[in-house]
Amino acid sequence: MHVPLGSRRTLMVSGYLLAVVALLATIPLWGAGASRKELQTSPLFPAASTMSESTLFLYAAVIEPSHPTQQEQETILGSRYIRIINLGPVVNSPYADYAPTVTADGRTLYFVSNRPGGKRLPDGNFSHDFWAAKKENPLDTVFFAPFNIDTTTELGDLGVNTRFNEGVATIAADGRTLFFTGCNRPDGLGSCDIYVTEIEGDRWARPRNLGPNVNSSAWDAQPSVAPDKSRIYFVSNRPGPHGEGNLDIWYSDFDFERGEWKPAVNFREVNTPGREASPFIAADNQTFFFASDGHKPNFGGLDFYITRRSPDGTWSKPQNLGPPINTSEDELFLTLPAAGNVLYFSSKRRDLPGYQGDYDLFMAFVPTFFRAINIVGRVIDECTGADIPAKLTIRNPITGRVTTDTVSGTGTVRTEFQYVVSVTDFGDQKEFDLEISAFNPNYGTVTQKVHVEKPPEVRTEEEAQQSLEIRVVLKLGQRPVLQAQIEPADYVKRRAKDDPSIANFRGLVMEEVASIELFPLLHYVFFDEGSSKIPERYVLFRSPEETHTFSDERIPGGTLEKYYHILNIYGYRLRKNPHAKLEIVGCNDNKTPAEKRPGLSQERAQAVFTYLRDIWGISPERMKLTVRNLPQVPSNLNDPQGIVENRRVELICTEWEVIKPIISRDPKRLPSPETMTFVMRNGIEDALVASRRIEITRRGQPWNILTNIGTSTPSTTWDWVTPRGEYPSDEVPYEARLIVQSKTGQECVSDPITIPVMQVSTEQKKIERMADRTLERYNLILFPFDRYDAGPLNERILREYVFPRVFPNSTIEIVGHTDVVGLYDHNKKLSENRARTVYRAIEAYARGRYQSMTARGVGEDDPLYTNDLPEGRFYNRTVQILISTPIEIETTP
Repeated sequence: MHVPLGSRRTLMVSGYLLAVVALLATIPLWGAGASRKELQTSPLFPAASTMSESTLFLYAAVIEPSHPTQQEQETILGSRYIRIINLGPVVNSPYADYAPTVTADGRTLYFVSNRPGGKRLPDGNFSHDFWAAKKENPLDTVFFAPFNIDTTTELGDLGVNTRFNEGVATIAADGRTLFFTGCNRPDGLGSCDIYVTEIEGDRWARPRNLGPNVNSSAWDAQPSVAPDKSRIYFVSNRPGPHGEGNLDIWYSDFDFERGEWKPAVNFREVNTPGREASPFIAADNQTFFFASDGHKPNFGGLDFYITRRSPDGTWSKPQNLGPPINTSEDELFLTLPAAGNVLYFSSKRRDLPGYQGDYDLFMAFVPTFFRAINIVGRVIDECTGADIPAKLTIRNPITGRVTTDTVSGTGTVRTEFQYVVSVTDFGDQKEFDLEISAFNPNYGTVTQKVHVEKPPEVRTEEEAQQSLEIRVVLKLGQRPVLQAQIEPADYVKRRAKDDPSIANFRGLVMEEVASIELFPLLHYVFFDEGSSKIPERYVLFRSPEETHTFSDERIPGGTLEKYYHILNIYGYRLRKNPHAKLEIVGCNDNKTPAEKRPGLSQERAQAVFTYLRDIWGISPERMKLTVRNLPQVPSNLNDPQGIVENRRVELICTEWEVIKPIISRDPKRLPSPETMTFVMRNGIEDALVASRRIEITRRGQPWNILTNIGTSTPSTTWDWVTPRGEYPSDEVPYEARLIVQSKTGQECVSDPITIPVMQVSTEQKKIERMADRTLERYNLILFPFDRYDAGPLNERILREYVFPRVFPNSTIEIVGHTDVVGLYDHNKKLSENRARTVYRAIEAYARGRYQSMTARGVGEDDPLYTNDLPEGRFYNRTVQILISTPIEIETTP
């Protein structure tokens, strides 16, 4: 019968009114009358069966009781409204589609089919293989297209789907363990045996025969496993109470201590001299369904029955489910999810439109027969949110039962685990906390307690639709953690005595102080290999007019920025001192071909000469050109960096006003503390980290990114500045985050931390009547090569600039530095000796008239300037003198 789309007709079926709604128009796929060959030994029944075909429909039917007979009233569903749906052409086919088993969450339906797309039998026909169809919501009536669950060939006849017949399976409550029937297998004990397999990674593992305690030399099939895997029910035609060859239901209990199944036992409470088949133990572990033609009442063929286990272990008298589930045809293979409100079964019934051919799969919305709680969980990386592999241990504190499971992580078929809490799991309690632990060797273990309450009996249809699914997410690992360790600033220490509220300030204080800073001049201009062009890093004016606004007292920046004006400084000072004369000495590295060396040295000296003459107007008579091969005091000829340093022009002048250092007396804003420490924790195993960085912003704008921080070091120091060496000029706080990138490319970001910034001016300190100080910094350079005596130039700097600034209340710190040329230990010792030279000179002058004085050498460990350039290395060969002197507070008369 064809019912047009959207129409509604009422038929009489076995005393019931059948309201039919066509959901899809008919879609003929095969011609009528196509035949099916007989099967080999089958999981359906020991004997072969015959198939037939029809056209495809997808229909829903709401079956309403009309005038039920006395027999029908004695059934479970005899007076209920039942909605039955043929799963239609999306799931069913013209072939045999039967033996559904649904996962506990109701989202994946496994079934058996001999449709095209499976393995082939030896006779060329398609074998009975396992297929699966998924849907998004347990109550959805629409499935995605089915797929064959095992198309691999690696295991051959020992896989899940083979060239023999497989069928009638039960998916355990964990959603990863499949017990199934395999027939005619090489490792079988009888014509059909029961096997078990688990999902490993993204495929099914090699199945294992359950062994002789379960299987026999007869026909053993149609398993159903308890939610805790403590018992398996199955069908066998082995000799039993009702003779040999009769279909009975048997069961075997699992010995958890010995790890094996116990000898099978005949389920006498349900077996009859007739046929019993299709066992299904529900998620509550108390409600048992089966098919039988030996119990009464019976509506023809195999009908579905239900029995329940009492707390004392006895089973109730089986009751027929009744119409409209049972019909005059055979009904087989019933399954329900843990919620118990959707019943799947297979049948040859033709009373509903949409019959596909042979056995079809149906779903029916039924009153809830039982209540169980389905727990669905994931294990994720807390950092990235990605699913990760883990071993699970689930412990019921009431029963003491421990269950293990696994998940295999993102990109696999096994990202969720399932666990069913049955009514029997509660014992005599109404609630308890289930303990779930997840372990991953790279993350460790996390344990979470899940509170479960015993489900109440269902009294209304609304209660039946309430979900008893609990979603659990176990988080392994951690998000990265970033912390700041900051010493109190000097200003905070001083101010806290008068203002305790500031004592806990931990951040950057930019304190303005009166300062004197001496910038010594390096009287060299360095050139590139083989070139006489003055490098672009030197600041050169293009015309004499640009020199009119230049002053050596107004050059911005620090030591190197001032040094790059060396030719302008000389031009400016030679112009101010018209009697001073200059010798310009051109040199090379002794690596240039001998015949070209004089010319190259000459060209380099001439470039400097020309600039001073043409731009600064220095008379040629005041400048002398000298040509050399190597400098008079060359750098290390055996070191590549030393060779680079010899490619230079030396500026030689005896006039102090020309060669003296630059003195800056501008107030300076100094950071305190000078550095801070970031403490880092990755959140995942160090071995999984590909890279990490600290991103620092202010007011949402990038400030700096620290990348050279390794992947496992616990901390790193930072000096507050931008990549260009800038400090904050306002009090906008820093915000910092640690970003960890795993080797899979995923990034995880820590919570941000905020670091405050305080600006303190000299005027503010005056208002606060707070003690202030003068900070002075002097640098000595041009120590004789590999020597630690000061030399004439440094001695004059000490006499004219340093000694007069040492007062009885001064604190003096002397630090010796070197570049990276030479051996590390030698450089460390050399820096210490140079620092002690300066220490002895100041001590000889001051004779103890200072607050304190220290001297130390750091060698090449703490470079003040870059070692990548020759001028940076020269400036690193220095002794730095820091003098801090308190300023007396002015008192009001």
